[in-house]
Amino acid sequence: MTGALLPDSGFFFALYDPRDEHHVAASAKRDWLEMLPIVLPWPVLYEVVNTRFSRRREIMARFDALVMNPNTALLDDSPYRHDSYRAVLDMERRGRPLSLVDAVLRAVIEDTNVAVAAILTFNRADFMDVSLRNSVEVL
Repeated sequence: MTGALLPDSGFFFALYDPRDEHHVAASAKRDWLEMLPIVLPWPVLYEVVNTRFSRRREIMARFDALVMNPNTALLDDSPYRHDSYRAVLDMERRGRPLSLVDAVLRAVIEDTNVAVAAILTFNRADFMDVSLRNSVEVL
């Protein structure tokens, strides 16, 4: 597989919280974080490093090690902001709600300048269409 891994914030919540319903599945997929370069748009960081998460020092240390790893690239989301916001509003009118973070992730997948090989998420339905169009594996 060539390209980068795009993890959704829900993956990190599941990975670091043993009470999360997807914790076992996230732990089984942890190896993907070492197999591919990682691209993290800033909105994922904003969502993951919330108040509850940031109070847990051991988790923050593990997450920080991943973020600061030379294999991880932090992606500026400014090129995606306006269109992603509009997409959230349009999807809600059509009856398919979507978070702004997920809209940004969808825009990153669509961006031909960012080589995304796979997205790591538990919200498959939010990404299947755009992933199929762009040959991105949904893990």
